[in-house]
Amino acid sequence: MKKQKDLKKIIILAVFRLAASAALGALAWILDRRGVTVIMLSKGNSLMRLVSLTLFSLAVYYLITLVTAARINQRKGTNVDVVMLKGFYKVLCGISILIGVCTAFGVLGKVGGVFSQYGSMMLGWSLQAPVSGVAAWVMILITRPYKIGDRISFPQYGLMGDVIKFNPLYLTLNQVGGTVGSEDPSGRMLNVPNALLFSAMVINCSYTQTREDSSYVLDEILFRITLDSDWDTVENILLATAREVTSDIVESTGQEPFIRADTWDYGTLFRLQYMAASTNRSHTKYEIAKIATKKIQADRNVDLAIPYVYSFKRGVESADASGKAAGSPAFESIEISEIDCELAYSPAYYEENKEEILGLAESIVRDGLLQPVIVSRNADNSGRYTLLFGEKRLKACIILGWTKIPAEVKNKYGIDIKAMNKTMKTGDANPAIPVEELAMQA
Repeated sequence: MKKQKDLKKIIILAVFRLAASAALGALAWILDRRGVTVIMLSKGNSLMRLVSLTLFSLAVYYLITLVTAARINQRKGTNVDVVMLKGFYKVLCGISILIGVCTAFGVLGKVGGVFSQYGSMMLGWSLQAPVSGVAAWVMILITRPYKIGDRISFPQYGLMGDVIKFNPLYLTLNQVGGTVGSEDPSGRMLNVPNALLFSAMVINCSYTQTREDSSYVLDEILFRITLDSDWDTVENILLATAREVTSDIVESTGQEPFIRADTWDYGTLFRLQYMAASTNRSHTKYEIAKIATKKIQADRNVDLAIPYVYSFKRGVESADASGKAAGSPAFESIEISEIDCELAYSPAYYEENKEEILGLAESIVRDGLLQPVIVSRNADNSGRYTLLFGEKRLKACIILGWTKIPAEVKNKYGIDIKAMNKTMKTGDANPAIPVEELAMQA
């Protein structure tokens, strides 16, 4: 509203100044015609005539300003638009007054001669960039390395944007990034001189096209995974997520997502690479990161690696168990029906160890289970476990009618521990050692 008031003020001032300059100019012209010359500046040119010509030049300037302001006000423009054009009109008015002064003093020919000698050189130097800009404009129109709507970048200047307009002097870009870290249009318009196109490297990020309205580039997203995570599960999660998010692009281009991997100090660095729309990369990356991270969090065979902590899930668990002794194993109460152990259900094994098993059962009734069994979580995400240590204790608890048993899960996160039963099993541990002492010994 304030700018609209300022524009109306410009119009009112232009009307008064136009009327004043036109009236004074006409009065000076009449006086000159009636012989009131004041002083003769040159043959046939008096001071009064110079004053009248100057006032008429100002009147024309105010008239053009008035017309411009009225048109801009009609189109709901602002005073800023008028101020910019007034600057150009002032230059033209100044040139006309300068020509009038040179004519009045009779030196227009001499000034023209000096300008022809040095002005042409200065004009050529000043027009070098505009001429180069026009030449670049013509070249772009013919060769078409990019077009309206393409996303281009100038790596030398750290600029990227979507082509909005392309005129003989400037290339207008809607800046990508700048105000944000992602590759999203910021709404800031960049006017790049066309002359710059001859000397700067320009990268067209939208060159690969399969349809008139779509262009794709290869993009990637990184996932840092712990070393004990199941590799195949990681690949399945990442590739399935990428296919889900970019299904239309895969169908259009025929190029499937793929994975590259590097070693890393805290695990494995998985690089999920896929085709993405050049102008929508950030949204695609967001969707893939969100869905894949949720799947990883829900899958106990896979874990995210965190520097100095190593594992996200283990880090959370450590924070929850901060009140325990450092390094103490975490025990869980597990359903006996979820534990796979052939020996615990083998009649032959029971008969062979019946005396010891019954003795353990009496000890458990009297003192409780002093040492938990040790299990390995099955890697198929079925929620079942395989017994590694404690067949006799498990059998004793089954005889007592227990439905749950304290257990230490050796691979709570990550892949199944292969061959652990062979490399670590040496028989039942001493049942007389309490759980609290085991924690202190760890």
